[in-house]
Amino acid sequence: MFEKIRGIRLQDWITRQRLINILLVGYLITIIVFMISRNMSITPDRFFVIILFAAVILGRTRTFLRDWIPFIALLLAYEMLRGFADTTGFRINVANLVALERGIFGFIPTVELQKHFFNPAHIRWWDIGAAVIDFLHFPLPLLVAFYLWIKDRAHYWKFVIALLILSFAGFITYLIFPAAPPWYASQRAHLIEVHKIVDYVVSQVGWRWDFSQIYHQLNPNEVAAMPSLHAAFAWLAFLSLRAFNKKIGWFFLPYPFLVWISVVYLGEHYVIDVVAGIIYATAAYLIVYHWNEIKRFTEKLFSSALSNNKKAHSLAKDED
Repeated sequence: MFEKIRGIRLQDWITRQRLINILLVGYLITIIVFMISRNMSITPDRFFVIILFAAVILGRTRTFLRDWIPFIALLLAYEMLRGFADTTGFRINVANLVALERGIFGFIPTVELQKHFFNPAHIRWWDIGAAVIDFLHFPLPLLVAFYLWIKDRAHYWKFVIALLILSFAGFITYLIFPAAPPWYASQRAHLIEVHKIVDYVVSQVGWRWDFSQIYHQLNPNEVAAMPSLHAAFAWLAFLSLRAFNKKIGWFFLPYPFLVWISVVYLGEHYVIDVVAGIIYATAAYLIVYHWNEIKRFTEKLFSSALSNNKKAHSLAKDED
C-alpha cells in the first residue's frame, strides 16, 4: 500500500519536473528569439537577468545568485579588459596571417567561400543563418552553463572555470599578438578581397546593434582574431557536455562545426584562428577536467627524469 503511494508520488514528481523543464526551455527559446527579432544583442549581463527569472521558476534563486554572480562578474571583467588589448603598442599582425593562411592552403578559404556563396546585392538564408550563429557567441555557452548548473553543479563549476581560463588565455594572447581578421586585411590593408558579411546582413535585413548600457561603455577590439573564441567556446561546450553526458555531447557536436564554417565564411576569422581556438579550448578543458591525471603524469615524468639524472651522475662518478 505504502509502496504504491510512494510510486504515485514519485510519478507525480517526475511529471511535474518534466513540465517545469518544458516551461523553462520554452521560456528561454521565446526570450532569445524575441531578443534577436528585436535586434537586442544577448550580452552576458542581459543573459544573467534572463536566466535569473528561470532560476526563480525553479525555486533556486539564492543558489543561483551565489553561483552565478562571481562568474558573470569575471566574464564582464574579461570583456572590459579585452577592449584594451589593442592599445598596448604591439604591431598588429595582418600580412603575415594572410601569408600563413595562403601558405597552408594555397588560397584564402574565406575569399573562396565568399566568391562562391556570397552576393552583396542579395542576402541569402545562409548569410542570415551564419550571422545568427555569430550572434550566439556568448548566449550558447551560457545556456550550456545554465543547463549544467541545473543538472550537476560540480560540472557547472568545471565548465565555467574552464571558460574563464580560456577567456583570459585569449586576452593575454590578444595583448602580445594583436591579430587582424580577414575583413580587416581587406578593408584596412587591401591585401585580399573579403566582405564583412555581418554588416550586410544587419543593413539589408534591417537589424541594428542594440547593446546593453554596460556594453555601450566597452571598447571593441578589432584585432582579437587569434585565437577565435567563437570557435573555442563552441568546442569547449561540446567537450564539457560530452564529459557530463556522452549522448548529449555527441548530439551537440554539429554546432561547433557550424560555428567554424560561419566565422570563416563571414570574414571574421581565418582557419588558423579557428584551429588556435580549438587548441586553446582543448587545453583549458584538459587543465580543469583532467588536472589530476596531468599532475600524476608530470610527477611521474619528473621523477623518471630525476632518476635518470641520478643514474647518469652515478655512472660518471664510477668512471672517474
